[in-house]
Amino acid sequence: MSAAPTESDPAPRPAKRQRTSENDPDAPSYEKDVSFWFEDGNIVLVSAQGTGFRVHLGILSLNAEFFCDMSGLALPDRGEGGFTLLHVTDSTRDLSHFLHAFYTRAYFYTGKPTHYDALDSMLRMSTKYLAQKLRSDLIKHLIMIYPPEMAKVRMHQHLIDPDQKCHSLYAIAMAREHDIPDILPTAFYFASTISPATLIQIHSDASDLVLITSAREKIINAAYRDAWGWLFQGRSTSIMCFRKRLCQGRRLNVIHRIALYPEQVPSLFLQDMPHQAERARQDSSDSESESEDEYGDENDRVCSTCLGEWRASEESGYKRMWLNLPSYFKLPGWEALLKNSQ
Repeated sequence: MSAAPTESDPAPRPAKRQRTSENDPDAPSYEKDVSFWFEDGNIVLVSAQGTGFRVHLGILSLNAEFFCDMSGLALPDRGEGGFTLLHVTDSTRDLSHFLHAFYTRAYFYTGKPTHYDALDSMLRMSTKYLAQKLRSDLIKHLIMIYPPEMAKVRMHQHLIDPDQKCHSLYAIAMAREHDIPDILPTAFYFASTISPATLIQIHSDASDLVLITSAREKIINAAYRDAWGWLFQGRSTSIMCFRKRLCQGRRLNVIHRIALYPEQVPSLFLQDMPHQAERARQDSSDSESESEDEYGDENDRVCSTCLGEWRASEESGYKRMWLNLPSYFKLPGWEALLKNSQ
């Protein structure tokens, strides 16, 4: 028989009961989320940080295939609260964005400017829980921002969060994690327009830094060689040019303007082609026979023959560069990347 406890040997305290929603409804083992706690909800998802989301299994099942059949999961019986408790490994942030996509009207749709943190969370969750429609819409949204077509690369820049200057680095990470190879070349291209000094400050992956800065140099070289080859060719004007001195002067002016801003060379796909500004000036006149006062400074334009050659050369060079874009970043060609799209 054991000795009775004394003041110096107090009796051992009984073990604390585990606080759960079943044995202590007033003190659950999680903190209720303020946005997603519906009294008629029949399932509580508890995040890795201990936040509980009381929602409707029917809504989850309607949007995410994973929740259609959870018979294989070892779930506790419903407690007095009338709901099933499911602990998940997902973060509170990921769960919140995921549920907002289903419950909050117009929280996200393809073409709506959306913060990249939200896009990343929704992509992660839609992939994990087989929410195919949401995942498809997210991928379409990212392809709008980082399209495989050169003609569309500037079309949806308004979808980029203005506070996220390194948006392309987020996109690269999302593409890799969530298997969206379609956007990699264009996302890497956007990254190459970031100055090397800034890139080093905001990105710590050494292999990516080498890849992006190396590709930046390839893009610069290709710009002068292919895209702007007509401007920098040995022959100053078209063989058929009928205003050689003036056309040569204008060509040199364009070269001078490009030389003034070397840091902008990698951004050539995000700007008008040099010939387009010249063409706009040409289009402002009904014909070359109009007076100089109506047309502008004659030294500030090229003849129609030179403009035609310039345009053809430039458009061909840009297309060639875009076709080769994946190779600058050691990626498969466009055809291979797009073959297994989505």
